[in-house]
This record gives sequence, C-alpha cells and structure tokens, in this order.
Amino acid sequence: MKRLFIFFGIIILLYSVYYDLNKGTLRLLMDEASMVTAQPQPQSIRKETVDSVPSSGHEDPSLPYIEIKIQPGDTVLSLVEDSLEGSLPVSIEQVVTDFEELNSVPPGKIQIGKIYKIPDYNE
Repeated sequence: MKRLFIFFGIIILLYSVYYDLNKGTLRLLMDEASMVTAQPQPQSIRKETVDSVPSSGHEDPSLPYIEIKIQPGDTVLSLVEDSLEGSLPVSIEQVVTDFEELNSVPPGKIQIGKIYKIPDYNE
C-alpha cells in the first residue's frame, strides 16, 4: 500500500512538472489578470518645439519636446520610450538632464494630472 501511494505521488509530481513546462501556470495567471484590469486610456500627445513657446532663459531652444499629461504609473523614461519608434538614442542620464532643463523639476517629482515637457528624440 505504501508503494502505491509513492507511485501515485510520483505520477502526480511528474504530471505537474510536465504541465508547468508545457502550458505554464504564469501564463494562466496573466490571462486572468488581463481580463480584470482596465485598459489604459490613450494619451493625447501634442508635439511642439521650444521655439514656438516663450523660453524662460535657461531652456535649450534647440531641444524639441512633447507635452504629455501624466497618468498613474507613468515615468519619464517610459514616456520617452513610448514616443520613440525604436531604442533610446541617448543615455538615461541625458534624458534626465533634458527633462530637468525643460521643466525645472527632477523626474522623481512628477505629479499625476500635470502636463510636462518630455524630450523628443525622434529627429
């Protein structure tokens, strides 16, 4: 009887490993999570250059930007990456520096609902 329980235990263990490797349990959890989460609302992006906006003297007039209203979960880096078609053409430090020059606010201090100028590296 003891051998029968060990045999069935090994069969159940092998089947669960097989199922996890072939179908995966994380994918099932992700499918359930996507059904209950709300879809993000599209952001309205308005592209302008600094030349069309009066500068305050310390901004770089040759630095193009996009004005975006911050939504929950947004970061400066994610907004810059979303505006690009490919990979980031500059370093993260350069993105931080450009954002601070355009807004006089460090990226860690952005607030939901406010509109910020995000550097545009598409050109």
